Amino acid sequence: MKFNVFLSVIAVLIAGLIGYGFYAINSGEGFVWLITFGSGICMALSLIGILAVSTKGRAGGINIQALSSIFFVVFLISNLVFTFTKIKLAPYIIINGILLLIYAVSTYGIIKSRQ
Repeated sequence: MKFNVFLSVIAVLIAGLIGYGFYAINSGEGFVWLITFGSGICMALSLIGILAVSTKGRAGGINIQALSSIFFVVFLISNLVFTFTKIKLAPYIIINGILLLIYAVSTYGIIKSRQ
């Protein structure tokens, strides 16, 4: 498995802009920084999987890109739901944390199955 550094930086910058978008939408809320950093981290990890990760086998790379694309959309929908509803701290952390851990375990399984 290889990381393309340039594309990783681009993915993090795109995620930062998405995080800023959530900040701008929630500027008056109490947990604005939580949703800003939470969405930024979730988006960055999934965008790195989409753009910057390559594996030895073609099938492994496609599987990681497909999984990352699915979780990117799931993270985006989750953050949009928490943005347009009354955000509470515990459910946001629990739901996004569980989604992030499922994404990490699934990606690890794909990487290990291809080695």
